[in-house]
Amino acid sequence: MSHVHFQPIGGAAGDMTLAALVHAGAPLEEVSAVLEGLGVGFRIAAEPAQVNGVGSLRLAVGCPPERVHRDFRAVREMIEASDLPARAKERAVGAFRRLAVAEGRVHGRDPEEVAFHEVGAVDSIVDLVGSCVALELLGAETVSCGPLPLGGGVVRAAHGPLPAPGPATLEILKGSKVRWEEERHEMTTPTGAALLAELTGGTFTDAAPPMTLRSVGYGAGRARFRGVPNLLRAVVGELEGVRGDLVLLEANVDDAPGEVLGAAVERLLDEGAPDAWLEPIFMKRGRGAYKLCALAPAGDLERLARLLMRETGTLGVRHHPVGRTVAGRRTVEVELPYGRCRVKVGTLDGEDFIAAPEYADALRLARESGKPLSRVYADVRVAAERDEKW
Repeated sequence: MSHVHFQPIGGAAGDMTLAALVHAGAPLEEVSAVLEGLGVGFRIAAEPAQVNGVGSLRLAVGCPPERVHRDFRAVREMIEASDLPARAKERAVGAFRRLAVAEGRVHGRDPEEVAFHEVGAVDSIVDLVGSCVALELLGAETVSCGPLPLGGGVVRAAHGPLPAPGPATLEILKGSKVRWEEERHEMTTPTGAALLAELTGGTFTDAAPPMTLRSVGYGAGRARFRGVPNLLRAVVGELEGVRGDLVLLEANVDDAPGEVLGAAVERLLDEGAPDAWLEPIFMKRGRGAYKLCALAPAGDLERLARLLMRETGTLGVRHHPVGRTVAGRRTVEVELPYGRCRVKVGTLDGEDFIAAPEYADALRLARESGKPLSRVYADVRVAAERDEKW
């Protein structure tokens, strides 16, 4: 399983995030090609940079002048109407939603109608959505990040001079670990905060999970700081083999409707639990109940345990460490006469041993074509073998 850990050494912004991922190996040409599906004019220029002797990458997005201040609804519709990978869409829309909610709280507006000003500009959209696309090209299934740095001083914004960090940045980072630096600059932008909060669920920790290191990239900011280099580092690695950094969460629940428990399972999965499920059990006096179980990364233990309690109303959650052996995996796409479908391919000791169609894609194709789901599954497997995808 591919993982990216971000280390905000001196800054965290949308352009730095994209630059770090490209420097770590995400092909910039492919990122640009995918972003053309947004239907906006842009050009990404990359230049090597040296920051305190560290080789890095700096990106700049060029675009025609705009007078449009897009609101969240317009940005969301733009992303959802594109042909971006599904997970990139979800991550990008989630990041913009966090930003809209934060701006709405600051300005007393409905998040749907928040005009993003700077963040609604094409260059900021390209930075944020491009970072989500770059993660897909790197195969990053999970993301972690160290605490974001916050400076001070005053910055220029569409509303006029504002204190740094900006009010929206602080709204986004409520409940998250941050670190304060003695710099008179905006070190973390609202875009950077929203993107990294969405990718990590708002949990920031310096403790990166054990991984086999694959590549490292450095994104350079434009401001010069006195005490720290203005760099964001992206460390890309593989999480596989026997791992002891997972925790099993368990709670016995006998007073919640089935639909509430089902929704809790879905919410835990959406919030980063590698797996979650329900087990029927019998409690004292033969009373029927359910045990809600979830796997949680060690760094997400408290966040997911609290989420489980809020969703179900249970007053306590048991947890104990577990180990597991994990196969390597990758996602490929196959073309059928009636559409495209993603396929998960499992690998052990360098050999592919299983290929499984992506359920959501297969179900969509079954509905659109009128074919039984079992027929779609069979067609996908035949196409995968024919195209030597596994």
